Amino acid sequence: MMLKQKILAEMVGTFMIIFVGGGSMVLSEKNLIPSICVPVAWGLTVCVMIMAVGHISGAHFNPAVTLAYTAAKKFPASQVLVYWLSQFAGGVLAISLLAILKKL
Repeated sequence: MMLKQKILAEMVGTFMIIFVGGGSMVLSEKNLIPSICVPVAWGLTVCVMIMAVGHISGAHFNPAVTLAYTAAKKFPASQVLVYWLSQFAGGVLAISLLAILKKL
């Protein structure tokens, strides 16, 4: 796969996990959903994102996972920084959108 596709896949995957997981926490705090829905939302989102984009990027979605694969020599060190930046960008975008929506 091309590096651009991997970057986008990591960004989208991280965005969705943080947005849905964090969003479920916000909804639970406001008593709009039961608290049991929070871990279910996180888990299902991780599963769906792995199935959706795992074949493109390897579905790391977490800088620690990227580092672990690199340390195990199963991921090229030359792509670590790019993956980390895309994961960070996806997370920041998700948190920013949640902050905006929380004010509504």
